Amino acid sequence: MIKEAKYRQSPEFVLDGVVPWGRRLGEYRAFFALDDLADIGPVLDAGGGPSSFAAEAARLGLQVVAADPIYDFSGEVIAARFEATAVAMREGMRRAAYRFNWRYYGSEEAIHKLRREALSLFLADFEAGKKEGRYITAALPRLPFIDGTFKLALSSHFLFLYGDALDFDFHVAAMWELLRVAEEVRVFPLFNLDGRPSSHLPGVMRVLAAQGAHCALQEVPFEFQKGARRMLSVRR
Repeated sequence: MIKEAKYRQSPEFVLDGVVPWGRRLGEYRAFFALDDLADIGPVLDAGGGPSSFAAEAARLGLQVVAADPIYDFSGEVIAARFEATAVAMREGMRRAAYRFNWRYYGSEEAIHKLRREALSLFLADFEAGKKEGRYITAALPRLPFIDGTFKLALSSHFLFLYGDALDFDFHVAAMWELLRVAEEVRVFPLFNLDGRPSSHLPGVMRVLAAQGAHCALQEVPFEFQKGARRMLSVRR
C-alpha cells in the first residue's frame, strides 16, 4: 500500500485505490517461502499497511521494518479505513468466490477473522513500533533508506496486484528502488485483482535482467487466486 492510486473497478471488487487489508506472519511465510525465519533479517515490508508481520516478527526477535504512507495517520484513522475496506472486500470475495482456491483459508469468514487479527496486532504495536523505527512513513518509488540497508525486501499484495492503476514505469522504478535498499526482492502475488496474470510482469523482468538483475519465478506453498502459485525473486 505504498502509493494512493485510483483503481479501475473490477467486476467483483469495487475499491477506492490501494486498500488497508493486512496479513499475518504465517501468511507471509507462505507467500514468500520463508522457511527459516531466523536467517531472513533485516527485512523491509514494502507497503505493509496494517499487516502484523513486523509486530509478530518483533516478538520473535526478528528485525522487520514496514514502510507505508498510511503510517502518517493515527491508529484510529487506520482502523476506520479498515472498516470501510472490509465491507467492500467481503462483498468482492463473495462475488468472486469462483476465482479462489479456498483450501488455505476455508471461507471468506475465516479470511475476515485473520484480517481483524492482523489489524489488532498491528495497532497494539503501532505507537511503540513507530518510536522504535519499525513503521516508517514512505512511498515507492522513493524510500528513505541507504543503499543495502536490508537483506530482503518483500512486497505483499501491492506491486502487480494493482497493475491497472500503477503503470509499467512505476513498477520498474519501484523494483529498482527496492533493489537499491535490499539484496533480494520478493513479490507476491503476480496476478491482478481481476485474477489474471499481470501484463506488466514479463516486461519488468526483461528490463531488470537487461540491466544486470537476476530474476526468477519460484513456486510457493500458497494459492488463493487460482493459478497464482509463484512469487518473483530478484537479486542485484
